[in-house]
Order: sequence, then C-alpha cells, then structure tokens
Amino acid sequence: MFISLPKKEKLLHLGLAGLLVLGLIQPIFYPKQAQAAGTGYVRLDRIKASTTTGGTVCINNATTGTEADVQVTFPTGFTVNTTASNWTVTTTNLPSGATAWPGITTASAVSSQTVTFPSSDLSASTLYCFNFASSSTLTTSTAGNDKTGSIVTRTGASAAIDTINYAASIISNDQIAVTATVPSTFTFALSGNTAALSTLSTSSVTSATGITATVNTNATNGWIAWVKSTNGSLSSSATSDTITSPGSSNATPESLAAQAGYVLDTDLTTDAGSGGAVTIDAEFNGTDTNSGGHLVTTFAAIASANGPAAGDVVTLVVRAKAGSLNKAASDYADTLTVTAAGQF
Repeated sequence: MFISLPKKEKLLHLGLAGLLVLGLIQPIFYPKQAQAAGTGYVRLDRIKASTTTGGTVCINNATTGTEADVQVTFPTGFTVNTTASNWTVTTTNLPSGATAWPGITTASAVSSQTVTFPSSDLSASTLYCFNFASSSTLTTSTAGNDKTGSIVTRTGASAAIDTINYAASIISNDQIAVTATVPSTFTFALSGNTAALSTLSTSSVTSATGITATVNTNATNGWIAWVKSTNGSLSSSATSDTITSPGSSNATPESLAAQAGYVLDTDLTTDAGSGGAVTIDAEFNGTDTNSGGHLVTTFAAIASANGPAAGDVVTLVVRAKAGSLNKAASDYADTLTVTAAGQF
C-alpha cells in the first residue's frame, strides 16, 4: 500500500538520506589525515641487572610546541634517586646526528619513577638528546625484558606535547671481555759472513769491510748481541804464530795505533725510532779507525737496546795490525760467532 507523505516530510527524508550517503562516501574523497607521532629512546649506559648507570635521552618530536620541561619516567623496579640535584646533565658526546637539547639543565623534581628536567622550545623533526649523570641517579632492576617507561615533553601548564613510550631490556651481564695475545717476535740478520783483512801492515791498521747486524723484536726490554772469538787471536796454522787481541775486557777500547793486535769495533748505524735506545758496549765502542774491543773465547756483549726494535742496525768492523816479528803466512784466521736474543 502506497502512503503519500506531506511535501515537507518528503524533503526531510530526502535530506537525511543525502547526509547518510555523504557520510559514507566522504572518507573516500577526503580521507582522514594520520596524526604524526614523535619518536625517541632512553639509552642506558649499563643494562646489567642491579647496576648504577647514567644514560642518554633522545626525542624527535612531532609537534612544535612551547616546551617548559621534559619528564622521563623510568621502568618499575629501577631505583630512582629522589634528590633532584643529583640528576645533572651534559650535551656532549651525543649520538650521531643529534642536536643538544636546548635549555636542558639539572633536574627540577623527582617523583617516584619520574624525573623532571627543564627544557626550552623544541622544533619538530629534530633529534634532541641529553645525557644524565651516572653517579647517584639510577640503578637498574633485576634482569628481564619489556621494562617500560616514557618521555613526555610538557608546556608550562604541565600539558603533554609529545609522549614517547619506550621499553628496555635488563640482562645479567652487559659486558664482553676481549682478550688477545701478541706473539713474541725476534729477527736477527748479518749482512755477510766474511771479514777479509787481506794483507796486513806493521805501520798502519787494516780494517775489513763492516758487516751489519740488523735486529727486529717486540721484546719489552729490548735485545742484546754478543760475540765470541774461536782463538782470541788471528792464528796461522802454517807457522803457529798469532796476532793476539791486546788488553783486557775492561770497558775501554784498545788502540792499535802504537801496537800490533786484533780487535772488533762495533758502530751504531741505525737506532730505529719509537723503540728502545741502542747502546754500544763500552769495550767495543771504538773511537777511531785504530781501535776496537778485546776479543775473548767466551761470549761478550757488544750492543744492546732497552726496548722493542724496528730495524736497529749495528756495524761490526774487524781491525788488525801485524807486529814486526809476526811470521809471514797467508793463513792467519779466526772465526767470530755472533749471537743475539730478545729480552722479553
């Protein structure tokens, strides 16, 4: 059965129907804008259970407001020092890309788990950070995950501007013990194994070409080099004659300027930088081309260093002078044994 409505009622029904349709299609053509949300975090310096710690508070707020303070609420179970003056702050050594939090200073109030810090205005989409002290401020709880807290920026009227809810994890041990071993190293090399004196003179000293000894070591206390003569002299098998090494081991070089003899001079060639200082043993530290150390048939120190070496070099120079009564022969000889060791 069809019922005819008065004209006014028809118009009212049509208007209500139109509003209903508009309400259904409006989200399609005019979608609701998503509300921006700020981001942030609290980074604790230590997350070991029951450990005193400082930390860093950061926020990238979504809202440009007139901030008067920021409240940081720490998770339940954390011990929060209630003396506001202990909650000092710094804005150095912040995370990469962070800006020092403007107006941040020592806390103005502490209530239960919440610490209030003064703040100046913050701009939207800027990462602001500050550090709070590690002494007499905060102690973590027992171990566990999802320890929740919040960061809230507020107006002077204590109205929230941005709220960031965060969670932390507390573990039994947050440190990794790193260990390493540096192996001991030592290398020693001679540049040659022959010291040819050729024909000796009775009026002047003959010196063989120097033989270098190169040392590399990471020994903490450096190195020592020694020499030992097989004969303690230049000896001729054919004549049974000798050219002896004059003097004694008395920390003083022997000069052949006015006497015959056979000696070893040790010269410093390279004292490698940033390592130990090289010292030539006084006995073998010849002062000129006539002098050198007394050679014996037991090991005698010729040079040393007091720290690591990266290319220390000393030069060994054999010197000799014949005496007027030394018998003619071409087989005067000796063997020098050189050795060295690191002082680890």
